[in-house]
Amino acid sequence: MSQSLIEGDFQNAQGMAIPTLPIAPHWQMLEAILRPIAYYRRCFLRNSGVVRVKMSPTLPPQQVLISDPSVIKELINEDGGRCISAPGELNGLLSQVLGKHSIILLAPATHRERRKLLTPPFHGERLKAYGQLISALAKKALMDRNVGDVFDAREQMQGITMRVILTAVFGLHEGDAFRRIERSLASSISIRSSPLGSLLLFFPFLRKDLGRWSPGRRIKAADATIRQLLLAQIASRRKAVERDSAENLSPDILSLLLSCKDDEGQGLSDDELHDELLTLLFAGHETTATALTWALYWIHRNPLVLERLMDELNGLRDHSDPEAITRLPYLSAVVNEVLRIHPVAMLTFPRRIEAPITLGGYAFHTGDVVLACIQAVHERPDLYPKPTQFIPERFMGRTYGLHEFLAFGGGSRRCIGAALALYEMKLILAELLRNNQFKLTPNSNRENKPRRRGFTLGPSIPVRLEILS
Repeated sequence: MSQSLIEGDFQNAQGMAIPTLPIAPHWQMLEAILRPIAYYRRCFLRNSGVVRVKMSPTLPPQQVLISDPSVIKELINEDGGRCISAPGELNGLLSQVLGKHSIILLAPATHRERRKLLTPPFHGERLKAYGQLISALAKKALMDRNVGDVFDAREQMQGITMRVILTAVFGLHEGDAFRRIERSLASSISIRSSPLGSLLLFFPFLRKDLGRWSPGRRIKAADATIRQLLLAQIASRRKAVERDSAENLSPDILSLLLSCKDDEGQGLSDDELHDELLTLLFAGHETTATALTWALYWIHRNPLVLERLMDELNGLRDHSDPEAITRLPYLSAVVNEVLRIHPVAMLTFPRRIEAPITLGGYAFHTGDVVLACIQAVHERPDLYPKPTQFIPERFMGRTYGLHEFLAFGGGSRRCIGAALALYEMKLILAELLRNNQFKLTPNSNRENKPRRRGFTLGPSIPVRLEILS
């Protein structure tokens, strides 16, 4: 493992200096935005797994990227201590989509309190209550399709995950409000997911309103409509919560959030609820749909994986029990392998070094902004042999630490919806595969490299499946 230093680095008595990526900052930023996976691979091509970069125009200049699990483990262990903080302001880029009150953007102390309020609906008995709903929505999705029909996997998965979110989070079923939110959110995501839309996220001047057909105007209009619709739902549900007793409350997440109070008896304001709901809509809908699309792609490109998975699903005694489905070991391994190759986020939440500290033998300095590169960790051959190949079996014989498998981030800022996302993916895949047979169309059954879609990555080639039975 090379520890050579690039000219211009300095050593500290606390540890080794961190090498600097020898590429001009403006080229780093463009490559990180437009070709992120190629950029991350370049970062760690000839160094030990810790490198100084200048890849983001929205972060302070002292940026450090990490792919060494031992350093990440120490980073997580020190998270929230005297030397390392996770200030929400470092994720300010997301405010244009999620709003300034999103849990992702809160200061550490406020984040801890908000997390206490938001965690219960996503775990335990509350999570189990969504099981039958998720399975029913997945089963219904293809009921109007016939043998020989071809469908776009991502569009179909977006439809299912949107309905899960709107039903489980908002308590909405088919109706005007349901359809208006669905259309407005789809419009906003579509604009932001295009190549130009990805640049809009990182360069504010491109988001200017330049007229009726400009992306800036279209995003502004879609966001205004979504805000109006969400605030209307909040007002309506707030009245219902005030009117009904606790035992008669609707089990949807919005009603639960409206009934939550902090230690001082205060609940969330309308603006806070709006931004948290927006976070759930964007983070919980789009990312899960993309992961499911990748899952269908990889499963149907690997006949042995499909065969083993179907043997497991068909061997289950009670297919109506969501808990039994989510405990299936090979199904869990398939989902984990999808999230390894295509993690929901490519980077962890940025941390800031508040005082000099040594992590994994490297000297970090006050003001350093540190990000673990999830994509690079998941491609380490010492952790995952043949990392570009889809091999679910790697998760059958080994348990990976939280510093090695980072599909939902790590530490105090780990994704609050991780359990729901895993639960949803397993139930939807099980329902679709058990009741249907598919094959990839010839154009879809080839190498499909990820491309940027807003903040995340998605397939560069549409994943289309033909229904066989």
